[in-house]
Amino acid sequence: MISIFLNCKKSKSLVRLGFSKRCFTQRRDKIDLSTPLNFVATLDIIGGNSGSPVIDKNAEFVGIIFDGNIESLTGNYVYVEETNRAVAVHSAAIIETLRKVYDAPALANGLEGK
Repeated sequence: MISIFLNCKKSKSLVRLGFSKRCFTQRRDKIDLSTPLNFVATLDIIGGNSGSPVIDKNAEFVGIIFDGNIESLTGNYVYVEETNRAVAVHSAAIIETLRKVYDAPALANGLEGK
């Protein structure tokens, strides 16, 4: 697991990725609300896929899976494109929060290949 050092107004702490709620609540007003946060897709996921990357047709990273609808629970046995849905956090939201909430521009730059 990767650890990074984050600076928050009243709290300097070493946190694991997953970050501290205090950082977010102190800085959430800095987030550009036009940034896409989450999206839903017809991906074939099963329990245990949380944290898996989502890539587009060009093999570019576009998000991270964190949930599925109730219909995705049968994914071990059958996939039904009409009903199965996966929920993911958008990569733009990850970059936005790393830069503006968690003071981690170097990590954001690395993820963007800068």
